Amino acid sequence: MIATIKTALNAQSISELIDEVCTLVETGEGCWKVEYGKRILFLIVDADHDRVRIMTPILKEEDLEEDDLWDVMEANFDRSLDARYAIGDGLLWSVFLHPLTDLSRNLFLDGLDQVVTLANNFGGSFCSSDVIFSSE
Repeated sequence: MIATIKTALNAQSISELIDEVCTLVETGEGCWKVEYGKRILFLIVDADHDRVRIMTPILKEEDLEEDDLWDVMEANFDRSLDARYAIGDGLLWSVFLHPLTDLSRNLFLDGLDQVVTLANNFGGSFCSSDVIFSSE
């Protein structure tokens, strides 16, 4: 059996990927504000804590209806894959969190897509992809 060598991403390789697939809006050390899929995304790499975060705001927390809150919680259980709905800084977000040392190019690109899809599907299917894990 031939072993497959997996190359984990780092801040530099993520920056290069961002240049390939996103429109850069703003950058800082280990963080980027980009346009991707007609949405503004924030990407943060924290090598010290081995984490990468991709996120996009959806709406103000104060505009979130109680029924929507239940829908996003249920979606986090059975309609989202690696992206999740989260509340922070007074906003509802679509967020992808992953260990940096285990992050591949394909998983990073899939994370971008899932974050955008989950945000776009807020108020509708609340799904991050076509895959749904449901007990119904």
